[in-house]
Amino acid sequence: MTDVVAERPSLRQRVRAWLPVIIAGAVLAVGALVALPLGGWDTVDLVSDDIPEQPIGQPYVGAQWTISIDDVYLSDEHPDGYTELEPGQALLIVVATLEDMRDEPQYPLSSSSFYPFTIPGVVTLGEYLPISDYSIYLARDGSFKPYLSPGIPDTVQYVFLVDDSDFAEGDEMRISLIDATPEEADIIEGTRWVDVRTAAEVVVALRDER
Repeated sequence: MTDVVAERPSLRQRVRAWLPVIIAGAVLAVGALVALPLGGWDTVDLVSDDIPEQPIGQPYVGAQWTISIDDVYLSDEHPDGYTELEPGQALLIVVATLEDMRDEPQYPLSSSSFYPFTIPGVVTLGEYLPISDYSIYLARDGSFKPYLSPGIPDTVQYVFLVDDSDFAEGDEMRISLIDATPEEADIIEGTRWVDVRTAAEVVVALRDER
């Protein structure tokens, strides 16, 4: 009786058999590389999580500021009483109460690597806001460019110069409250801020007082 010797598959046949496994592995590898800069697979899943909503007027306690957004409205009258707007301009006024959580006085829109809040189309995280585009006043006495002392809540008016066509009464304003983690700086004396993030959102319908 003649023994039957099975023909050994060729290299091309072996590669073809493994091809689905190779492709699946490549897809997983690419996915892992994309996930790594974001902190891994768990972080990728968390990106889609909803940001908590903070009710208007309710303070959010952060590392740099405790802040509440109290009111948001459009105006054509500048709080200084003399600045006149050009045609097509408007003022977006944000009223907020802040408490300085640091050990030294702070300016209410000092970047320190991040602003205390952002507004789409007005204040953007990671971008410098030109000083000509805003002004800040202490609500109780109209003081210009106030510095807030630690541990004493005070209400301020943020006045932003905007295009009249960008906003309208009833618009849904989503104001992001920004927080970060303080660390002692390695090279120079002081504090550096890491993990800068949107901690909560205040959603409010825009009023128009013009």
